[in-house]
Amino acid sequence: MKLKGVFRALFAIIITSVLLLLIDLDNRKPDSGTFISIAIFKIASRPVLDDSETGVIQSLKDKGFDDKKNCSIRKFCAEGDMAVANMIAQNILSSKFDMVITISTPALQVMANANKKGQMQHVFCTVTDPYASGVGITGPKPDQHPQHLVGIGTFQPVEATFELAKQMKPDLKKVGTVWCTSETCSEACVRLARKKCAALGIELVEVSVENTSQIFEAATSLTMRGIEAIWLGGDNVVELGIDQLINACARAKIPLFTNNPYKVTGNTLFALGASYYDVGYLAGEMAASLLKGKPTNQIGVKDFVPQKLVINEEALKNMKDKWEIEKIPVR
Repeated sequence: MKLKGVFRALFAIIITSVLLLLIDLDNRKPDSGTFISIAIFKIASRPVLDDSETGVIQSLKDKGFDDKKNCSIRKFCAEGDMAVANMIAQNILSSKFDMVITISTPALQVMANANKKGQMQHVFCTVTDPYASGVGITGPKPDQHPQHLVGIGTFQPVEATFELAKQMKPDLKKVGTVWCTSETCSEACVRLARKKCAALGIELVEVSVENTSQIFEAATSLTMRGIEAIWLGGDNVVELGIDQLINACARAKIPLFTNNPYKVTGNTLFALGASYYDVGYLAGEMAASLLKGKPTNQIGVKDFVPQKLVINEEALKNMKDKWEIEKIPVR
């Protein structure tokens, strides 16, 4: 009788343990309240990147990952300082988050370099050209990226931007640009701009900078070389000092046109870029699918450019040349 009692007790313990394990496994499902830690890392605070971050967080919430309810979302920002960015990347890695989501090309590069061994899942977005970023991504297919690293590429609509400028001023012949040579995203945009300008019969005059303190002088030097407008592509450094470009254009009474639809003031005539909230939202959906167990070898790098056009009619009041905007559809 005593032996039967022991077996009954053991059986009860086993059943209870199995039930507790099943309950715990159910709690581990993202939709059931598991506590997952996610790091969101952007290179600087500016509208393009802030909008992407907002999209990521809302998308995660919509997919069941709600900060402080069933997960922890911690935001990091280097404010344009690469030394700080490297420290942030190491901090994220040592803190053993379940996933890191990076916003911008520099943030992708810094985090991918720290996470070469793949200790952590990494999703990126707001990156101009992930294939040229030097992080091991060779193409869009699932077998063309490191298994721990996947995300969204958003190449600014550079060609369409110059086509639009040519529509507004058919006799456009000379455009200047200021860009940072250490930014691979900016270099990718400038390479494409060179080709497009050559095809359109436009001379592209380039001046390079290393930091924001050099932007106004560089832009002013361009205005003294007979340019009819300044163009700004995807450049994290120069975008931080975009007001300096706007001021230089205002003094010369020429327009600025950009691929940043979030800063269209003063002599900025138009901007054709992407809706970065939508870009961030798609990245959040990708991150959520990975957190719910979808293998990275089933996901490829996506190219996504939801175009957004903003035109500033007020800029026409301070132009020495004629630019036509009446026939341009605002999107």
